[in-house]
Amino acid sequence: MKLMWKQVLVAFVLGAVVGIAGSHACLWNRHHGDHKNFQERLLKRFNERLHLSLYQQQKVAAVLEQKKSKIDAMRAEVRPKFEEIRNATSAEIRQMLMPEQQKEFDRMNAEFEERIKNHREHLGGD
Repeated sequence: MKLMWKQVLVAFVLGAVVGIAGSHACLWNRHHGDHKNFQERLLKRFNERLHLSLYQQQKVAAVLEQKKSKIDAMRAEVRPKFEEIRNATSAEIRQMLMPEQQKEFDRMNAEFEERIKNHREHLGGD
């Protein structure tokens, strides 16, 4: 019986880690995924705090726009690696669970995948 509680505890901890990582990724995408909106908010914050001249605002906006493609490339490179780790973690956790727990875990994963899909569609991304 002790082993089962240890398995449940390990599954809970690993689930929390995956959940936190997933939440972080979603929040990152929420704040950084919509580049135009993010750039506008960042430029607004710079202007409010730094009191940029119109010329400076234009130059900062140009820099942000130029770096957008590099950020997109980095995101495209990192996303598959993140997904690979997340999927491997889920598979390891699933193996520790009893059949009924696996069914609920699968439902949880399906709900998470649906939220990710909806979020990406909302942003107009992949």
